[in-house]
Amino acid sequence: MATQEQIEAARRTIEQLRDQHANDVHKLIGLLESGAMKGKAADKLIKDCQAWEAAYKSVFRRALSLVESTPVSPQAKDPAADPFLPWHPRPDWPPGGFPR
Repeated sequence: MATQEQIEAARRTIEQLRDQHANDVHKLIGLLESGAMKGKAADKLIKDCQAWEAAYKSVFRRALSLVESTPVSPQAKDPAADPFLPWHPRPDWPPGGFPR
């Protein structure tokens, strides 16, 4: 089970990726529609980008749904056991210290 903080961090990350992706795809579609590329190839690429955008919206929706349905750990976890915390070496490692 995940802690509430982990669930919120995952949700924020997914939302940031979703927003970044949406901006990138909108810029690409806008660039194509403004005439940066012309002809049938441009029309096909615009349609492909719009389909790509719809597919990724679905992926992000599903990811957010999964995060929201993740059960929350009822008790606080031991911070030392949290795999997402930064790693700190043990004071006695390496044995004998580092060579100089």
